[in-house]
Amino acid sequence: MEKIINIILKQNTTLFGNNPKVEKINVGFTNMVYNINDSFVVKICTNRNNENEFQKEIDFYKTNEGSSFIPQLYDSSTDKKDIPYFYEIIEKIDGVSLYNVWHTFNEEQREEIIKGLCIAMKRIHSNIGESYDWTKKIKEQFISLDEKAKELNIFNEEEQKILDYAYVKFEKYLESNDFVLIHNDLHFDNIFFKDGKIKLIDFERSMYAPRDFELDILYRMIRKPWKFASEETEAYTDSSHYSNIMSYIEKYYPELVNIPNLYKRLAIYDIVYFLKHFIQHPDIEELKNDVLVAAKNVSLKD
Repeated sequence: MEKIINIILKQNTTLFGNNPKVEKINVGFTNMVYNINDSFVVKICTNRNNENEFQKEIDFYKTNEGSSFIPQLYDSSTDKKDIPYFYEIIEKIDGVSLYNVWHTFNEEQREEIIKGLCIAMKRIHSNIGESYDWTKKIKEQFISLDEKAKELNIFNEEEQKILDYAYVKFEKYLESNDFVLIHNDLHFDNIFFKDGKIKLIDFERSMYAPRDFELDILYRMIRKPWKFASEETEAYTDSSHYSNIMSYIEKYYPELVNIPNLYKRLAIYDIVYFLKHFIQHPDIEELKNDVLVAAKNVSLKD
């Protein structure tokens, strides 16, 4: 991999200079990541199974070029002409994740940060996509998971009836005709903070979807903030510190929350999310409860 990064460095001497400082960053198994001159980040997609997601991130940068809320993309390549991998060169973001500092803020500061997040989301969501059958997509995800759950026999008869009844409601609540580009992984580990300003990172899950699907991860984080925190920041996640976030979003981005059947839709997304994780960890009773609570919320009378 040293040979690969050296080729990229030589091709970008105008950006890096002739003798750049290079530091390898250990951030996971999907990409090789390098810090160059403490100003740039080179990400190399060494896992070919992740190339579609890597392409999504590159496309996201290009679509949102000029936004002050995301790092700058300086260069990228997916042709594998000079090196056998996709790669990108982006601005290095200083600061810390919001998880590191959220507990230190007062409510006035928190409101100001969420105001900025709403501006960032509006900018991203200004990219309009073509409509497709969203109801069918979510139903197919549920059906696949439900079949696996039945094979594993992880719900009793009464619990399965609760799920089946919720599924009947999908058609009623999921109709969508507003498709926009969404980040699709908005939690506080993907929002960096410095000097009162925020920047978003990690765009590999970005997609065109109904606007409210941006709240899928974010709303779940608001209710269970510890679920998305790293080990070192989990101790800071007091739920009471997150209780006003939705009201701030409603104030600064009303179009995101004033959507028909919003909380029914979010409950359906919860079913799919928690069911997926419960199938992977059928011994965790909390996940079963999360699935059933979401299903009951879908079935509650309007």
